[in-house]
Amino acid sequence: MNCCHRQENFPPRRRNIIANKEEMTGMKLVGIGGSPRKEKSRTARLVQEVLAAAQDRGAQVEFLDISRLKINPCLACDRCHHLGYCVQKDDFNGVFEKMTAADGIVLGSPVYIYQVSAQLKMFLDRFANPIHCQRLLGKYGAAVATAGGSGHAETVDYLEQFLQRTGVQCVGKLSCTLEDGPVDGEPVLQARDLGSRLVEAITENREFPDQLREIESRRAYFREVMIRRRERWPWEYRYWQEKGWL
Repeated sequence: MNCCHRQENFPPRRRNIIANKEEMTGMKLVGIGGSPRKEKSRTARLVQEVLAAAQDRGAQVEFLDISRLKINPCLACDRCHHLGYCVQKDDFNGVFEKMTAADGIVLGSPVYIYQVSAQLKMFLDRFANPIHCQRLLGKYGAAVATAGGSGHAETVDYLEQFLQRTGVQCVGKLSCTLEDGPVDGEPVLQARDLGSRLVEAITENREFPDQLREIESRRAYFREVMIRRRERWPWEYRYWQEKGWL
């Protein structure tokens, strides 16, 4: 039996939802799957269902399979703090550009020893600069985690926290225990519901006060870090100055 857990983040107020596809053609969503199983991935199936529901509401969507891309581990060279981008010659910068161009981001991973997959972890570990500068601020996100047994709740919480650290407000998350075989039934329905709610949040420019407070709290922490390290991290310090955060 498949077992899914969904958590929604509800704001105090909701405005009217725009459902007209013609009014939403500018909305872009990108989904990122972290499974090494490629087309056999059940995680990818659920992330794609989230995107499909958003597409049905008029959004432009794109799915990226991390296992098909060249993503190297972080070198801890600190060059991103100086330059504002990673100096490695792989697919990271291209994927990050797609994320910055999107209105919504969906992250999905299978559970590998109570964590995300190694393929996705290498990608997320490259986000030191985007986290320091909250470079995805103003965007909305959702997280998906699947497991054959346990660990999906911890993993989806990690993905949600990652999104928030980059400045993203997370609309909701879906974690599932899935048996072998086709993915259907309740997991698919919940994934599609998550996609619809993501579109609604973007359309309404919805605010999640608890998350915004946490985002501001992290910014307050890094404000002190930027002041102390302004000579070591010149690009990030200038970014903060331009944002008016210092």
